[in-house]
Amino acid sequence: MTITNPILPGFFPDPSIVRVGEWFYVANSSFEWFPTIPIHRSRDLANWEFAGSLNGPGVALDFSGIQDSGSIWAPSLSWNDGTFWLTFTVVRSFGGAQKDMDTYVTRAADASGPWSAPARVTSTGFDPSIFHHEGRHWLANMEWDNRPNGRGGFAGINVQELTPDGSATVGAPHSIFRSATLIEGPNLYFRDGWYYLMTAEGGTGFNHGILMLRSRELLGPYEADPDGSLLTSRDDDALPLQKAGHGELVTTEAGGDYLVHLASRWIESDGDRRAILGRETCLQKVTWTPDGWLRLEQGGHHAAEQIPAPAGLIPAPSGLQMPLGLQVAPDGRPPAPAVGPSSGFPAAGEPLAWPWSTLRSPASKADWLSTTDRPGWLRLRGMRSTDSLRDQSLIAQRIRSESVSVSVVLDAAPENYTQSAGLIFYYNTSAYFYLRLSVRDTEDSLKRVVEVWERDAEKGLLVHATAVVPDSGPLLLKGTMTPNEVQFSWGTEDGGLEQLAAGLNATHLSDDYGRTLRFTGPFVGVCAQDLRDQTFCADFRQFSLTPS
Repeated sequence: MTITNPILPGFFPDPSIVRVGEWFYVANSSFEWFPTIPIHRSRDLANWEFAGSLNGPGVALDFSGIQDSGSIWAPSLSWNDGTFWLTFTVVRSFGGAQKDMDTYVTRAADASGPWSAPARVTSTGFDPSIFHHEGRHWLANMEWDNRPNGRGGFAGINVQELTPDGSATVGAPHSIFRSATLIEGPNLYFRDGWYYLMTAEGGTGFNHGILMLRSRELLGPYEADPDGSLLTSRDDDALPLQKAGHGELVTTEAGGDYLVHLASRWIESDGDRRAILGRETCLQKVTWTPDGWLRLEQGGHHAAEQIPAPAGLIPAPSGLQMPLGLQVAPDGRPPAPAVGPSSGFPAAGEPLAWPWSTLRSPASKADWLSTTDRPGWLRLRGMRSTDSLRDQSLIAQRIRSESVSVSVVLDAAPENYTQSAGLIFYYNTSAYFYLRLSVRDTEDSLKRVVEVWERDAEKGLLVHATAVVPDSGPLLLKGTMTPNEVQFSWGTEDGGLEQLAAGLNATHLSDDYGRTLRFTGPFVGVCAQDLRDQTFCADFRQFSLTPS
């Protein structure tokens, strides 16, 4: 039996892993999306279920106004003396020499929460982790140097002791490693008298990788693995798993070692490699050499699409959400992990829950969302535009398969062109495809129309197609997305579908399109806007998202 990568397909970057008893837990970056820091668990490293997120009465996070791909970066999950520890950075601005960021530590008895109120412990860098060793707790972090005449941004790796409860630092940080290469994502391990430092190198794009170092002393000096990168894809453009890097180690109860890491599947578009599903979570089997260096079990430094499943682990429990499953290795290239159909809208009175996500503030604070105002429907009250960094009436789910089909029934009566609602494939405020219901002025009346808008990161806001629709009554909206193409159609509930736009370039929703740093991934969902007085409401039902 084998496990097929990625183990968490879609937007699940910067994985952190820990084992507690029979369970493995993986936490991922969430950036501007809520729920923040999704956590999955598994008992066999192959089948994963949603286990919770950063939540609790003391957790009060709001990212309104923070730029795209900011907010929560690279969490790290650990376990010590019966308690989960979680550290993460909120990046409030980035993109140039200056960065504003705060690193926090929180704890919980259970990975599902509730988590303690996050305590800010430093603002010197990002990608933190916590090393628990001999009764003490050490925060490992990369240091950012914002000086034009400084050490060039990525200024090395620091270690600083934390208080016993992790709520503050002790003393000054110690610089343990600096490099001319871009180094981040530090994690510390202790084995056979050696302190090992695992780092992410080369940035998060196609030059990404993992470098191991070691020292006899916690505070160094550290020597790099003489064989170079433990994991990278930078030397082979044809590898199916690109951008391989940013990892953490975990050991099974039987003593087997595994490396969780990010990677991206890609296609070629306009002469570029583009990863349409963003950065995904993958797993590699690793071993230790007699002289104490970590190696991929398959040899070399390229990520394997399939790895051996651990023997002796507890079978996956029943009822897993979004099961991925063990794969029997076929001849030729392994199949992509299977992801089942997603759930629809919550029932009346039920909260919006995973796999649904909201932008920059939690659904629990969404006074623009109701499942009770119109029984059987989800109601959204329109707020700001789809380009806004705050107050968007938008709910969406991660796209987790390379091809998907989505549909929803919409009932709304916009009264002016500032009011709209519909179905959206969304990456961020500068990248989306939107099938929207609104109105157009004529000489003596208003006509309801559906339009296909694209926010192109290079060309701005575009209108690809428009169709006049009946003056009243629900409409069926449908969209499909493949690695290459997005297309839309619409119809009445009792009629056929009419295609409105096809051939739209789906790779515009990838990390790799445009000129700015983009770290998230594609979503699909529903939204509503009212740019006049924010009273317009749109009703939705029968949402369906299915791999195709």
